[in-house]
Amino acid sequence: MGVRKCCIGALALAVLPAAALAEDSKSRPQLEEVMVTAQKQQQSLQDVPIAVAAVDGAKIRDAGIQRIEELTAYVPNFKMAVTGQGNAVYIRGVGSGDNRGFEQSVGMFIDGIYAGRGQQFQSPFLDIALVEVLKGPQGTLFGKNTIAGAVNISTAKPSDAFSGEFSAQHNPEIGAEEVTATVNVPLGDAFAVRAAYKRLTEDGYVNNFILDQDETERAEDVLRLGLRWRASDDLDINLKLEQSDFGQVGTTHQLVDNTGTFSLYQSNFGLPVTPPVSLPVPLYSVNLEDEIDPREDGRLDRRKSDRQFDWQPAVTQNNSESAVFTVEYALSETLTLTSVSGYSQFDFRFNLDADFTDLQFIGTENTEDFSQLSQEFRLAGNIGDNIDFIGGVYAHKQQLTSTLWLNLDFQALGVPSSISLPGTTISLPSQLATFTEYQQDTDSVAVFGQATWAITESLSATLGLRWGQDEKQAHKYLDIAEFRSKERTPNPVYAVLAGALNNSENHDIKNARKVDNISPAFNLQWYANEDVMSYFRYAKGFKDGGFNANDTTASQDAFAYEDEEADTYELGIKTTLLDGAMTVNAALFYTEFMERQVSNFTLTGYVVGNAAESITQGFEADMRWALTERLLVGASVAWLDSYFTAFPDGPCTAEQTRTASEQGNKDCRQDLSGQGTDYAPEYSGSLISQYLQPIGDSMELRLQVDVNFSDEFFYTQDRDAADMQEAYYKINSRLSLAHFNQGWELALVGKNLTNEMTRPAGNDVPLFVGAHFAATDPPRSLALEGVVRF
Repeated sequence: MGVRKCCIGALALAVLPAAALAEDSKSRPQLEEVMVTAQKQQQSLQDVPIAVAAVDGAKIRDAGIQRIEELTAYVPNFKMAVTGQGNAVYIRGVGSGDNRGFEQSVGMFIDGIYAGRGQQFQSPFLDIALVEVLKGPQGTLFGKNTIAGAVNISTAKPSDAFSGEFSAQHNPEIGAEEVTATVNVPLGDAFAVRAAYKRLTEDGYVNNFILDQDETERAEDVLRLGLRWRASDDLDINLKLEQSDFGQVGTTHQLVDNTGTFSLYQSNFGLPVTPPVSLPVPLYSVNLEDEIDPREDGRLDRRKSDRQFDWQPAVTQNNSESAVFTVEYALSETLTLTSVSGYSQFDFRFNLDADFTDLQFIGTENTEDFSQLSQEFRLAGNIGDNIDFIGGVYAHKQQLTSTLWLNLDFQALGVPSSISLPGTTISLPSQLATFTEYQQDTDSVAVFGQATWAITESLSATLGLRWGQDEKQAHKYLDIAEFRSKERTPNPVYAVLAGALNNSENHDIKNARKVDNISPAFNLQWYANEDVMSYFRYAKGFKDGGFNANDTTASQDAFAYEDEEADTYELGIKTTLLDGAMTVNAALFYTEFMERQVSNFTLTGYVVGNAAESITQGFEADMRWALTERLLVGASVAWLDSYFTAFPDGPCTAEQTRTASEQGNKDCRQDLSGQGTDYAPEYSGSLISQYLQPIGDSMELRLQVDVNFSDEFFYTQDRDAADMQEAYYKINSRLSLAHFNQGWELALVGKNLTNEMTRPAGNDVPLFVGAHFAATDPPRSLALEGVVRF
């Protein structure tokens, strides 16, 4: 197929750094080649017949990206919502939403280890070599739960050169201090060790004027140790150990509409009254706007007025550990065996003021205890000059225990202990609690293979196939209890009230499921010449079903949900122009999803299940151009059309739920067929520019400016207009001065320079019809950074 010239990127070139610009013998600037592992082996990014956005460690550092959710601004059609359960990830308008029983539709892989739980995404970016965002189903090589795509993160490995870096950053706007240190030490000819440490603290940027504090106050610590032994020319052994601690006080959630009303109706309780009370007359009603602090105006302004129970403070804590042991052995010149063994564990606790006001009314405590062991063996090589192949086996075992403790204090609303009606008196508990524990064991095994046949010098075909088997066992119980208790109460009045408010009922249920799946993929590549490659791709994606940890009823039908499948078709072109100074790439895609898994919060609880079908289709393109050896510009753009073709049992808005409740219906649904999916802006894009100015022989001034754009999108599935982020653009920049000989660099890092007010997530305020809350993104900030390298 010929020797590729210098090339870079696919579908998100604008996110790649302008790091090194090379010059050929004619002094023409060129873009450097980037190697990726999107097909489980090292390849030039321009040669991979998959839509891949690659972001290397230099860009992550220069852009001041501290967490993975910040990366999404640089990759069109890639969104992430920070929720109470972790991070919900969306690619091309497809994601799982927030549910303790769900694994993500976008699989994350960190140094080859699968991370399907939202809390496994919490580790801060540290000493990253490369991040690859693979769009569309990736089931053949990466396995189940990559039905929307995969995020492949590679950390830096130990090398043969002695080196190190120390950096410190101060951000006064949000009171942030960040210290990072890495050191790489070779130990003789065969051994090397690499250590990395990061400490990040923040005071927060949302002012809680009730508690007179900024939120969220956070602290992150991560320590990583890498060991490498090149036992021989044929044997390479790597061990990575990592521990991270993440904690924060408070949240960035605030009320964005405080006009909600809490009401109790006779129909909620089903009590006979003589004479009957005509609906919809409430037994008791409280208007939220009149009850909360009068300074709160329900606008998105990074000001909040929430107050959690004193004994259940609003804190988040995640402690995680992981280990990866990788062995690569060249059996021959044409055959390589790879073994990847992984361990991942975390303990998570999250307390939330779930009414989002200064009323001490609703408080929750969530915990998760998770562990995972995995093993993969791969064999890669070639047969003759025309066939390359890769195949292997994979297995993992997961154990999850998750709890949710909900406390409600009606005294905060002034609800009386009893209500008198004609012919009867209704006694109401002034306080209430529910405690849920969910346990799940998962065992997965798979066999996979992929082969590429070079039919001619310019035409090749790839066929891949994966067989997988997944087995899950789940146990869930819920106890309706008295306030601040986790033990089931024998008082039936509590059960009546809990059922009226959020459909809770005492239960203890178990279930199990076992499913086999086959995921094929087919690629056809054609090189018009060595600089122009086009491809057609078909792939089938699969996401296994499971159990709804958030359901509050004893229904087995509501407890289980079915498998999700997808068929995707993609037509793309990747080009290298101007003798390697420019790349222009584009792709068209069309994906049909069957039995889409959805999880959405309504006024009284979660609606979880399978939507009938959805379609996501669109166009992605990007350009990157080294105009001179000093100036680089780039652009990427995406158009997306993602919608449900059939979703008759979609979640209701809060107003629809209230109307249904007044009519005695506690299970409101609406037909969302034809409506768009959440986190699916019609247009999104990114622009970059970077200019380098040498100063003498040993110094350099560098200026880079990034502009990121997103069209409006809904962040809830019920299509409530109050839960929509309007279109916005954000400008980030970095100005740096570096001295190469002395190894120091000073930089000024600016984020959100136009001070855009945006919300990444939000929903209805529980039990208050018409009220909404949202999380808020950081404001404009300028940080001073110093770096020393050796």
